[in-house]
Amino acid sequence: MVDVKTFIANMDSKMATMDKEIRKRKKYKECNNTLPDNLPYLTKEECKKAYPLLVRKFGRKETRHPYKDEWVKRKMGIRKVRPMGKKTYETYVRKCWICLSGNPSGLSKGWRRLIHDVSHMVHSWLRPNLPDHCYQQAELELDMIKYVQFKGWLQGSLKPKVIVLTKDEQLIKKINHLETLINKWQRRQKTAITFIRKYNKKLKYYQNKK
Repeated sequence: MVDVKTFIANMDSKMATMDKEIRKRKKYKECNNTLPDNLPYLTKEECKKAYPLLVRKFGRKETRHPYKDEWVKRKMGIRKVRPMGKKTYETYVRKCWICLSGNPSGLSKGWRRLIHDVSHMVHSWLRPNLPDHCYQQAELELDMIKYVQFKGWLQGSLKPKVIVLTKDEQLIKKINHLETLINKWQRRQKTAITFIRKYNKKLKYYQNKK
């Protein structure tokens, strides 16, 4: 016969687990309902700006110092990649974040996918001992969604500003560009003349030694 105390303890444990699962599902539902149904397209340039900004905002925590009796603040690193054929590193961007066609409001790509992925990345760094999907991760994702909306990213605030020049401004820009090129090649010409004179002297020196 099952002991009454054991039975009550098991029931309490099951109820606590059920309550935890219900809270988690409610929070994920809130995440899904907070973003608007119709989301804008997402460019690679916007991804390059959004990902590090979210990491800098939410990827912060305090940890114990390795050998001092004090707490220290730590910041999550921003991942960089080096594209083939290039010498410089660029901000990490997943292909599934970019959405230039099709349905931009689904979870497979676009803003929903970017926020979802980055929230998991930050959650894993902040709380490595917790499951990938839990109440804390859902809460973090919701905070990111609200931050994205507050900053106006869905209205295009991360897009590069397009400057429309008048005909006179375009003409001035072309003139300045050509003047810059002329100055650049004049400097190279002077350098070339200097080296030609130097090598001619060396050439005459060795020719006279014959």
